[in-house]
Amino acid sequence: MKKYGIKKILGVLIVPVGIFIVLVPYSMLVGWNIVSMLFFWFLMVPAAASYLPFILENDRRNLYSQSLLGLLLFYSVMIIMIYDHFQSDYFRLMLISSLINLCSVTAVAWKRSLVRKPKLKI
Repeated sequence: MKKYGIKKILGVLIVPVGIFIVLVPYSMLVGWNIVSMLFFWFLMVPAAASYLPFILENDRRNLYSQSLLGLLLFYSVMIIMIYDHFQSDYFRLMLISSLINLCSVTAVAWKRSLVRKPKLKI
């Protein structure tokens, strides 16, 4: 496999692994109440998903696709892990945050692609 392919796979995998590394001590030290949940799911997760792929690669092209794929992988693992609590408010908040975070990372990627490609008419 080419070096670029390995970096792309690592860029996707660093997002869920990094968020899980933050999730475990955060849940043990802080605990889960409504304020800590809103802070984690709506601020820390999208920030980590947007930042983590940039650690591995200096070239900033197409890294938001890695963020999106990493977020999808993270949320799919979380849903599988806590599916037996699907009627709880915490599960619903996580699902709502997944939709909002995927949309926000997509919007940031789309906006950055517009900024990078100016349309000059001469």
